[in-house]
Amino acid sequence: MPTTHSSVALEPLNGDPTKTRMTTVTRFESLDQLEKLLEMGMREGMALAMGQIEAILLD
Repeated sequence: MPTTHSSVALEPLNGDPTKTRMTTVTRFESLDQLEKLLEMGMREGMALAMGQIEAILLD
């Protein structure tokens, strides 16, 4: 399985402490690695994970 390096940042949106922006950055070792992970369903998996995070934050 290819290795990725990710970082996540949470910050108030426009200075409003009741709204939060989450920024996720994922780095890949090569374009081939990115393409392989996309073929394996990474895009769909990340979309599902982000949906779960949103539900937790809204709770």
